[in-house]
Amino acid sequence: MSSQLYSTKMDLGISSDSDVELAIAEDLLPKPRRARNFLPRCFGDAIDEVTRRQQHRVPEAVVDYLEERLGPILQHRTQRNQPLTPRQQIETFLHFSGTNCFFHLMRDARGPSTHTVHRTVRRVTAAILTLKKEVIRWPNDMTKLRNDFMKIGNFPCVAGALDGCHVIITPPPDDETSYVNRHHSHSINVLAVSGPDLSFYYVNAEHPGSCHDGHVIRYSQLWRKFEDGNLPFPGAVLLGDSAYALRPWLLTPFPGQPEGAKLRYNIAHLRTRNVIERAFGVLKARFSCLKTGI
Repeated sequence: MSSQLYSTKMDLGISSDSDVELAIAEDLLPKPRRARNFLPRCFGDAIDEVTRRQQHRVPEAVVDYLEERLGPILQHRTQRNQPLTPRQQIETFLHFSGTNCFFHLMRDARGPSTHTVHRTVRRVTAAILTLKKEVIRWPNDMTKLRNDFMKIGNFPCVAGALDGCHVIITPPPDDETSYVNRHHSHSINVLAVSGPDLSFYYVNAEHPGSCHDGHVIRYSQLWRKFEDGNLPFPGAVLLGDSAYALRPWLLTPFPGQPEGAKLRYNIAHLRTRNVIERAFGVLKARFSCLKTGI
């Protein structure tokens, strides 16, 4: 040890043996690698059913579906360093998304290290995105879709309810101001179309929080598709609030205080379009990271 200190001091041009210089030399020496500590893992049968639902925020059938579809993608090539199984990775991701807790709290609750939790969240997110075109789409039975919307507010030919939602994020340092929304917080403006069962048929999360809802839809693929006449069914319309421009396929409420037929139209419009508000509410209540900030 003394020879290493002497060599380090000579390299730095230190000739004195004062305590300060010795401390500096010690800090510059390579530190021994910290021994890995594998904590007991807490997954599956180690957690009761009620606690699993509270942590995962979704039914076990959804976890089974994700394991079946994403298992080949999430499976590690080797078994070195006790890797997490695909199901354990999915449970870790759902637990983090549902609680938005710190990684060290995930470590204490589940067992894997904070670095493993961080990599797992990113890995499962990328794997889930491979299913977006299969899951986020209009249903096959358009007759049932029209009838279900008709039962809500007696509004005909509705293919979906449209609205924007702000998701709080930590902005990138190179373009921080673009993500400041009207509430003076950093977010992205998410455009979505919802159905009567609170399913999402379209999602666009490409624009920062400073963008207006009308701007987001104007530069979205949904706008180009519907403007070109590629509707889910002939005569289909979407319902949006007053932030959007009135189009043949996008109906907005009458402004001011209308009376008569216009008032009845606004009431039916409001009742039917309410599904998107409830869809956002359920989504943020189930996955609190979308509400408290990513």
